[in-house]
Order: sequence, then C-alpha cells, then structure tokens
Amino acid sequence: MNLTQSEVELFYKLWYKLMWGINEKHVISPRFTKPVYDEFVNEEPFVAVRNEMWKKPELIDEFLQDSGPGELTETERGLLTSWRNHYFKERFLILKHLSKYSVFMPMVNPAKLYAVYGIKNPLNEVMFAQPPVMVQTVLLPFNDKIIYDSMLEVFSISFGKGMRESFKSSYNEIKATTGIIVRLDAPPVKAVPPVKASKLPKPAPPSVDTKGANVPKGMSARYMEVAGIIEAFCDEKLNEDEFKDICLRALAKLCRKRPSPIMTGRARTWACGIVYAIGSCNFIFDRSQSIYTPAADIADWFGLAKSTAASKSYEITKLLNLSYFNAEFLMERYM
Repeated sequence: MNLTQSEVELFYKLWYKLMWGINEKHVISPRFTKPVYDEFVNEEPFVAVRNEMWKKPELIDEFLQDSGPGELTETERGLLTSWRNHYFKERFLILKHLSKYSVFMPMVNPAKLYAVYGIKNPLNEVMFAQPPVMVQTVLLPFNDKIIYDSMLEVFSISFGKGMRESFKSSYNEIKATTGIIVRLDAPPVKAVPPVKASKLPKPAPPSVDTKGANVPKGMSARYMEVAGIIEAFCDEKLNEDEFKDICLRALAKLCRKRPSPIMTGRARTWACGIVYAIGSCNFIFDRSQSIYTPAADIADWFGLAKSTAASKSYEITKLLNLSYFNAEFLMERYM
C-alpha cells in the first residue's frame, strides 16, 4: 500500500527539489529552508510554496526550463512532466483501505474511483480516522501508480449510517460499471468479477451388495469392509450365527447415523469394538456361557491392545445405548 524505499527516495528528491527551486526564483516564503529527505521540514513555509504552485502549475514548466543539463535525469524530467500534465487537485472521500491501495472518490460528478498508494507508509497507518474520511489533496502519477503530494488536509466530518450506506452503494456501482482508476494517465480498469468455478457433480458412491443390510448406498462399501471382519471373527471363534447377526445389525445402525462415525478410523478397530460391546451386554465374558470369550482374546484376534478394544466398545455402547435392559441387541436367551 506504499512505495518501495527507492521510490520514496526518488519522490522526495524531486518533490523537495521542485519546491526549493520554485521558492528560490519567486520567494514565495522567505523563511523557506532547503528541505532534506529524512530530516525535519518546517511545514508552514513548505505548505505556502506548495499551495502557490498548485494555484499556478505553470511554475513546474518554469522549473523544468530552468533546470540545466545534468540537473535532472530523463526519468526525473518525465516524472515532473507527468505531474504537471496529470495532477488532480480535489476534495476526496477515502472510502476503503485495501491490501494494495486505498480507494479515493472525488467530490465531483461523474464520480470515479482512484487507487492511491501511500508514500513512506500505507494510508491506513497515516490516517487516524476510519473510512469514510473527507480530505483535500493533490493526486499525482508516479510511474504505474497514483500517489498524493505528501500532504492531506483532513476534514473533521462524521457521516451517519445513511450516508455511509450511500457511499458504499456508490463504490459498488462505480467499481462494477467503470472500474477503479489505477493510473492518472490511463483509463480506468473495470473490475472483473471472479469467475465462480462450476461445481462438478459428486461421483455416485459405488454400488455394493450388502446382502440385504439396511444401510445408505454411500455407506455400503464401508459396511461390507467392517462386516467381513466381524463375520470372520464370529465364524472362527464363536460359531454362533445369532450373535453374528446382532453384531451386523449394530453395524448397520451405526452406518445409518448422520454423520456416520464408521467413516473415520480403522475398519478392524470398529469391528473389534462392535464385537466387544455386543458381547459385553450378552455376557460373552461370563465363563458359564456357551459364547464365553475372554476380552484379551477378542483384542488379540483383531490385533489391538485390550485398552483400545475397551475404549472403542465404550464409544459404541454410548452410540447405540446398549445395556442389559435394551432388548434391541440382546440374544433371545437373555430376553
């Protein structure tokens, strides 16, 4: 939002040389001392010379004519000429501070928007008040940018909600129709609204045979992945079809939840947790029962630590509200 260090030094070199040269010839302010970049400048006589110059911009022509060979480079001469030909003195509203520049709108018709850079510091750091702020200044071209002539007269005017909404509306309308002027010696650049990326339809989830299980189509593949592990365990360790069916019903219910917790985590961990949780409420850890299997054996078969199996079982117990008093997932012999 401001010039580079080399640009800052070039601006003040020319600006101070111009002010000094004009005052030396016309003695607008007898108390004017030669300004030096990065040193204190007596503002009152400097402002007097500056104001007189913008009343009579032909003083810039005189300065250029009086500057002999070697006093100014071609680049410096070109910049001063652009100031003479394209300066814009007006009362402005500062409407916004954007990431690259601040937006000025002159208080004239037809209204336009100007992208203005700070000089040593961004304008949002120079200004104490938040936009909108009314200022009097002179805009100058500076290579491919617009700057101000280092002096801002700020008006102590506050704007009500209605006026702020009006300024906002004007800003949006001008930006959309004529754009923001980024160079004083070039036409405005019309703001081009960003092209919204077209949303591609999500690919349909693969169709997987769930053997009659009531699960959403998008969950069918995950259901079959976990179900296959549960079936393998039950066939090898329990040989109890009723228990296996109850585990698969519990898995299907978890798949129907929105969102389904089954979609995250390892399939083996979910399979182990379901067997462990359903087994717990069906007395699988009771030595007197035909389906007795120690908790450690269940965890070992799935390749998990016993604490991991118990933790996942606890999570599933809460998700399905499992208990000895909930008959939904109990074997018939315990009802």
